[in-house]
Amino acid sequence: MATLPLRRLLVEPALRRRTLVVVLTGALSSLPLVGTLGYESALVLSGPLALLGVATGVDAVRAERASPPDDGPPASYLARVGPVMLRDVLGLVGLALLVLLVAQLWNRACDPLVGLAFFGLGPAISAVLGGLCGLWGATLVRRDARRRQLLAGCVPLLVSLAVALARLYADPVVFAHDPFWGSFAGPLYDEAVAITPRLLWFRAYNVALALAAALAFELWTRPDGTLAAWTQPRRRPWSTLAMLLLLALGASLGLRAERYHFNATVESLSRELPGELRTEHFVIHYDPASPAARELDLVEAEHEFAWQRLAKRVGREPAVPVHSFVFPTPERKRELIGAGDTEVAPPWRGHLYLNDQPFPHRVLHHELAHAFSAPLGDPLLGLPARLGLGGLQLNLALVEGFAEALAPRPREGLDLHDQAAVLERLELRPSLSSLMGLSFWGKSSRHAYAAAGSFCLWLVETRGVGPLVALYGNGGDFSAAYGLSLAELESQWVELLRARPIRERDIEALRQRYAKRAIFERPCAHRVANLLVDAHRADQRGDHETSLAHHRSVCELEPQRAQHRVALGRALAQAGYFEEARATLEQVGMEPELTHTLASMVDETLGDLAVQRGELDRAAAHYQAALGRSVSESVARRLQIELLGTRDAQLAPLVLDYIAPFETNDASPRLATLRMYLATRIRELGPHAALGWYLVGRQLLVAREGQRAVEAFEHALAPAEGQAGLTTTELERGAREGLLVASVRARHYARAREVLAELLHDPEIGNGDRYTYELWAERIEFFETFRPATQARPSAGPS
Repeated sequence: MATLPLRRLLVEPALRRRTLVVVLTGALSSLPLVGTLGYESALVLSGPLALLGVATGVDAVRAERASPPDDGPPASYLARVGPVMLRDVLGLVGLALLVLLVAQLWNRACDPLVGLAFFGLGPAISAVLGGLCGLWGATLVRRDARRRQLLAGCVPLLVSLAVALARLYADPVVFAHDPFWGSFAGPLYDEAVAITPRLLWFRAYNVALALAAALAFELWTRPDGTLAAWTQPRRRPWSTLAMLLLLALGASLGLRAERYHFNATVESLSRELPGELRTEHFVIHYDPASPAARELDLVEAEHEFAWQRLAKRVGREPAVPVHSFVFPTPERKRELIGAGDTEVAPPWRGHLYLNDQPFPHRVLHHELAHAFSAPLGDPLLGLPARLGLGGLQLNLALVEGFAEALAPRPREGLDLHDQAAVLERLELRPSLSSLMGLSFWGKSSRHAYAAAGSFCLWLVETRGVGPLVALYGNGGDFSAAYGLSLAELESQWVELLRARPIRERDIEALRQRYAKRAIFERPCAHRVANLLVDAHRADQRGDHETSLAHHRSVCELEPQRAQHRVALGRALAQAGYFEEARATLEQVGMEPELTHTLASMVDETLGDLAVQRGELDRAAAHYQAALGRSVSESVARRLQIELLGTRDAQLAPLVLDYIAPFETNDASPRLATLRMYLATRIRELGPHAALGWYLVGRQLLVAREGQRAVEAFEHALAPAEGQAGLTTTELERGAREGLLVASVRARHYARAREVLAELLHDPEIGNGDRYTYELWAERIEFFETFRPATQARPSAGPS
């Protein structure tokens, strides 16, 4: 008798489906983030529930055919099978939802209402759509073969999946929406994932076509379940009209997918970014109203410089032209292609999706390296892939490690090996074996990129580019490429990291950066990111109370992260609650485990509050304390300027207003104008003329005015007779770096070389600074030929 329930479970399809839903959702609920009621669980469950929905539709039709006919007047076929299908589908959906709700006991959802919305827009609708496909599949396949009926019902799901994958492969988007398989929001590193108009429009499109398909089922099926003649709808004109209207609505949405942003093409992006510049290797798309349009000569030159440099290192080139889309803002890029702060370059597509940044673009070289890797990888995706015991295996560590090695990005004066060595000292370095597959995404991106990049760079430095190219091509077979296993190579690389001299201040400077855990280790990652985005938007419109409410919610969601309380303190100050801000920051400042980065932010903000109260001595003490921490050089320069202000009552308010620590919209034109005015006022103060010229130069660089910035920085570095110069080596180095950028902008390459020589002879620079300056030397050499001083600037209008 004990085997009877098990036998029923194996024999009855409905019980099998329910059990499968409970087991699948239960297993999912044990995983962090993915197992909570939210975006990830909706994405994972949509496809399985759609497939099970197909089975419920098929079984509803089969049950109706097997049942004896009623004695009364026959009801429509849809009226008999539709409710049965919906009952079973909603039962499966309800079971999945129930498991996720119970799982709140051990896997808390941080935003259950939004999670319910994702669930409703994802698995719930997908399951019903699958059920409708099952009704059609079983009706079209009359033969009593359940497998064939299931296969027929799955045809729309498979076709839809193929279309979605084809779009993700060919079209310039990094998101995917599918009626049955759910919605993929975009890159993992863009943590802000919300219910967007794009998703709502897409589901409206799905529902319109689904209702049209249901009416078509009603019109073209007889009461006995057989298909009627094509002329049958003439007998029911109102139902036919409703079906046609729904079809028209669905078609109007689907055929204008680019308008509603649930898809994009190169042509549609070209309409959004109508400016076009064709170079030898690129088609650069840009917004004619953006800052990039005012310096197309620099944009073109930097693109071609990156190409020339990578071509020389790799020895192979991708197909041309490469399309480079330069978006004016991250928000606009997110709306159009699905990635905001994350800049991406799918290797197989030959596209770069970049945010507009001041010259020189920080990530252009890295993203272009992905395009250069395309000819080296598999023929379809250009990725390092190979067939193994587990099927197709993608090596994500090589994808990012290759780009990092060929285009390293220094941080805080540290080069790539220094950054990995800091990880080693902090005991946070992930093992290379844990990065070599899809598990790369499960690690902190900051840890994974630094480790993979340093390792690949070490391979290039010790064995040349050729073996790394071969390794990329064979999908990560280290023995074939190097004659050594991954473990043997890793041990040699780790010896380099452990022997590398790293100062304690360098470790402290990166401790906060490396403290951020992987997204899958933070259950509230999306909710926190969404709240911070909402807080920023509230600040932009001057709604400080809403912003504060969001910051307080963030502190409640992740109380262990001190940076949220620091941000709350700064938000309180921006809202004018100065005493509450001071109390909040002083409390945070007493925490014993506070990193140098956060401690310096606390001290600096307390100093700003003291200046605002007129307590210059107390402010000076706070700024001195902040400077005693391990901070980046840009932060040190700002603190030095603020400290200088505390020594002169006339200078202090000008510096405070220039730094604008309590300003919520740092990029506003009003603030830029005010800063230029304040910089000129500081310049007029005799003892601080050099500082004023330095600040004028910085503002002119922000305005992308190279020639005028050159003049300002020259005055800052060579003050008039009787005037004091810049007071610290960091400020002098900052002025020289600004003069270097401005000189290249203004095509004064000889002067740029002189400044660069001075920077390279500075004994205090780190390995990362030295790499950056050597890259500048290569850039100047290239620009002298590609963008000579006599060349006229191209127009900024669309082609």
